[in-house]
Amino acid sequence: MVPILSALLVFIFGAIIGSPDAPFPQGDEIMHIRSIRESLEMGSYLLPSLSGLPNPYKPPLLFWFGMTSDQIFGVGYVSERLVPLVFGFGSLYLLYRLAFLIRNARIEAAFTSILFGFSFLSLKFFSLMMMEGLMVFFVLFYFYHFYLYRITKRKVYLVVGSIVSGIGYLLKGPILHVYLSLFILSYFYVTVIRFRKGKLSFKWKQFLEDKFVVLSYGLTFIVPVFWILFLYLYVPSGKELLRFFFITENVGKFYSANQPGIRIWFGWILYTIPFTIPLFQMLWNSVLKKNQTKQQIYVQTIFVFLILVTSLHLLPNRKDPYYVTPFVSFLFLLPLFNRMSWKSYLLTKTNQYSILVVYFILMSIAIIVRLPYLFAVSLFVTVVVAGSLFLDQNKTKKFWVILLSQITIIPILIFFLLRPMSDPNLPEQTSDAKRENICVVAENPWTAMDVQNKLEEAKIQFSLPLTIKENCANSNYLINYTSTEVPNEYILVNSWYHWTQHLQMDLPTIFNSMMKMDLTKFKTKISLWKRGVGN
Repeated sequence: MVPILSALLVFIFGAIIGSPDAPFPQGDEIMHIRSIRESLEMGSYLLPSLSGLPNPYKPPLLFWFGMTSDQIFGVGYVSERLVPLVFGFGSLYLLYRLAFLIRNARIEAAFTSILFGFSFLSLKFFSLMMMEGLMVFFVLFYFYHFYLYRITKRKVYLVVGSIVSGIGYLLKGPILHVYLSLFILSYFYVTVIRFRKGKLSFKWKQFLEDKFVVLSYGLTFIVPVFWILFLYLYVPSGKELLRFFFITENVGKFYSANQPGIRIWFGWILYTIPFTIPLFQMLWNSVLKKNQTKQQIYVQTIFVFLILVTSLHLLPNRKDPYYVTPFVSFLFLLPLFNRMSWKSYLLTKTNQYSILVVYFILMSIAIIVRLPYLFAVSLFVTVVVAGSLFLDQNKTKKFWVILLSQITIIPILIFFLLRPMSDPNLPEQTSDAKRENICVVAENPWTAMDVQNKLEEAKIQFSLPLTIKENCANSNYLINYTSTEVPNEYILVNSWYHWTQHLQMDLPTIFNSMMKMDLTKFKTKISLWKRGVGN
């Protein structure tokens, strides 16, 4: 079954990465793809550009990879999303190798890697042109080499792990170095500090034995120092870029509108789906476990590390749930460190009944929004799981039923719920204007970037609703994403609806709209206009 599950995972990713409208979109991807394509058009290879200027929001590594992939395979969503997909599969391989080192059991290691591949985190960020998928790789790369160093005492592993992980600075800046420092701090907190009979003591001998862990950490700064010096000394706008990135972009996160801290905790629940329940059962059992083995050191280190990085992201005012994504893979290692099998956790009553609840909810949604294929698939899985749960006592068969029904939850959501209800295809709706000058009227310039990404041959101009006459004077076509009236010289060509991302509706209104199938309550009208003949 392992090769079959692996092939299924490859098929799912292959079906996702080519669609302009990803099943689980993230707004920043629009800007990243726009920056890659614009940089290729302008020849801005060293310093990627955005809106005609050097991109100050993020370091260039993701854009470099995207431009390279576009030049090799041709400009398109598939080429650009191949980058996070390659690093995603690299993360799955690292996780497999790490799991095999911990347990020396190929099947358990394979299950660990495959289950992580079917998690919401993987299926979302390994198929989006975002930094998060690559961050998972760099964090895992360091931990993998740290673990190799611990079991072999060969310093070369820490040297390689530190230098390569340091390249991760070119993804999101110094935050990766903060993560690595917190991991090292967590490790020494577990191995050096002791609380016994109300007294605090330090095992300095252990610290001296592992001092190379601290010394090698300095190697992670090689690439960042060279890049910062290059910008500062040799790039005319380098000082401004550094100032904007460190002060406006990063420190500014402490001054934006404060967001509730529950968002970070929600990230742990969201991105571990559909294995949230067994993973949290593992975490709880790890906390309660009494025996002190060599492997238990890593369990405690991971536990302290996860507390520290969660606390770190509670400090800024911006608290996006996806900030926890680089560390979710650590949770999948817990059963291996605890000498437990995935089978035992997946077959717990809580996990089995939760699967029935999930598929019952999917059946209910299918009835409400009238999706027959989703209803049929959900009903079939519900019957199979219920039969296995209440009738079949063969644990091996039950394990495979639970495993297959659990890993297919997200794919079923993608192909039987999200795809049938996806927004209309923009190139099809604007087929007459694909190569024209188009003015996009919207509240946010990122909407215009998204249109430009989808209509590669068109020339896009952005306009706010109040500046249509000034900004759209030279445009033959106009796409209106707002309720603003269009000037009289334009003639309506087409209109369609797409799902509204931010809804402010009370629960009774949502319930009544769904029961009446009045889906327009959840949608925004988009219209295509053409300048009239003779104007």
